[in-house]
Amino acid sequence: MANKEAYGIKQKLMRGKLSAFFICLIISAFLWLTHSLNSHYRYSLTVPVKFINLPNNKTLLGNLPENLRFDVKASGLKLLFVLINKPYNDLTIDFNSLKGDSKFHAYSISSGNVNLSSSIKFDVEVKKISPDTLFFTNKKGISKNVAVKPLLFVIADKGFIISKPLINPAYITITGDSASIQNIDSISTAPLYLNQITKNYNGKLTLVKPNESVYLNLSEVSISIQADKLIEKQIELPLEMINAPEGTNIKLFPGKVKVKYSSALNDFGDINEKSFKAIVNFSRRKEGYNKLPVELTIVATQAHILSITPTEAEFLIFKK
Repeated sequence: MANKEAYGIKQKLMRGKLSAFFICLIISAFLWLTHSLNSHYRYSLTVPVKFINLPNNKTLLGNLPENLRFDVKASGLKLLFVLINKPYNDLTIDFNSLKGDSKFHAYSISSGNVNLSSSIKFDVEVKKISPDTLFFTNKKGISKNVAVKPLLFVIADKGFIISKPLINPAYITITGDSASIQNIDSISTAPLYLNQITKNYNGKLTLVKPNESVYLNLSEVSISIQADKLIEKQIELPLEMINAPEGTNIKLFPGKVKVKYSSALNDFGDINEKSFKAIVNFSRRKEGYNKLPVELTIVATQAHILSITPTEAEFLIFKK
């Protein structure tokens, strides 16, 4: 009996110690979390930027950055809320508010003329901005608009077709002296290699400067390539004779032909029998031969002809 009582007391003590351990663990975790959230940390934030009121009489050396990196210092709690607030809104930077150096044509970006909180929604201490200076040169020569020429090596997978790539913008502005830009009618992109694609592609392509004395108003363009599944279909078309001699009645055998074509799935609903026209041309008749080749004079631009059956039609001439 005494042993059972001793065992029960021992079990109660063990449960009490275990409960106390977990309570201490929870308290320790809470104190650690509180300390961490109240401590200050340095962190790098990448924020998208939009520049307005660029100098009209100067040309930027290099490319206008699309993002700025801010090294900031803030409490752990504030940094947690800042990171939860991603993605950040574009940070607008007005060149009229930047400090310029007329001697070196440089504009300095500092925390004093950038309202970072408008993008990340919280006030933090900015320690460093990168890049923090934009350099310009006096604009000399002339500017003109030229086409963007994408350098593409794109192959669709079997059973798919690629639409014509869409480039945005299709034209950019280049600036330089007349000798540098007079023979430039397009700007090429960096090459894009895609193989056996089965789905749409959207991305960015870097523009390649033809030489260092030519300045581009953009550093990259957007590209969109649509990959559609090919569908095959066969339709029957009436066959028509053209250039028949006057005073004759010509009978064709057969009077209809079958045309097999393929088209992208997205274009299939726009194609029907009215999208094609099949003819035979009497002026192509060969002496002693009563057959003429079948031709398609109208073909839907979205269709790829696979076969025409038959490829020739017989004819009989009757005088009226």
